[in-house]
Amino acid sequence: MSQQARQLFRHIISQPDPQVPLAEAALLIAWEDRDGSDPRYLLAVLDQFADDLRERIEAITEPRGKIAAINRYLFDQQGFHGDPRSYEQPDPANSHLDHVLLQRSGLPIMLSLVYMEVGWRLGLPLSGMSLPGHFLVRYTALPNDFYVDPFSSGGMWSQADCERQIGMFHPEARPDLVRWLMTPPSRGAILARILRNLKQTYLARDDTRRTLACVERLMLLNSGDPGELRDRGLLRFRVGSVYPALEDLDRYVRQNPAADDLARIRAFAQEILTRVAPLN
Repeated sequence: MSQQARQLFRHIISQPDPQVPLAEAALLIAWEDRDGSDPRYLLAVLDQFADDLRERIEAITEPRGKIAAINRYLFDQQGFHGDPRSYEQPDPANSHLDHVLLQRSGLPIMLSLVYMEVGWRLGLPLSGMSLPGHFLVRYTALPNDFYVDPFSSGGMWSQADCERQIGMFHPEARPDLVRWLMTPPSRGAILARILRNLKQTYLARDDTRRTLACVERLMLLNSGDPGELRDRGLLRFRVGSVYPALEDLDRYVRQNPAADDLARIRAFAQEILTRVAPLN
């Protein structure tokens, strides 16, 4: 996997969050995972989309009219579409921006990323909507924001639709939880969701090396995440990095004394020590 991609990813996410180039970071994730050539030339595709749309968007004053124009262009002319089979048969490519730009299909978060990047180039007030089980694009407008679903070719969601989606995962959600879940995610949080999707896909494929790479990048985004620290330790052991694995698991145990899985992690670490002790 590309170490250059990892180094560049580390560098660009170190910037203040609003300045993180989201599409470039997503392409670096794909580059590392796919270990091919640098796909950042595809940023020009997003630039071209915006250039194609600029005159017609500037001629429209009503926000919903602007969204309708983007929808016609991206979904009718360019052929972007959501594929429900991406849920039934998870494929890492559906979370790789280079594949999404070339094949015009991907997971909701990736189609939303394309949509936002085009909108941002046109100066539109767009942000993400990281709902449980789905990802949308929010258009900030008066008197009320509205929500676009790029996975369904730009279908419109209302506040009530968003609350129903939340209710599917949190049936007793209080208003403060609903407000928190509907808060626009940071760019770092969007990248973390992409990486968590990839992590689960690689786990299902028993691809330990790429699963570990996802966890390592998640920890670059949030070094204090205890679950990722634990998982890094377990994955390091699986790839043969025994002593770094023990360091991670020991740190996890010390930093999370009330964790539900503490006994299991301690027992696993002790088993590792028992195995390596004769080698010392």
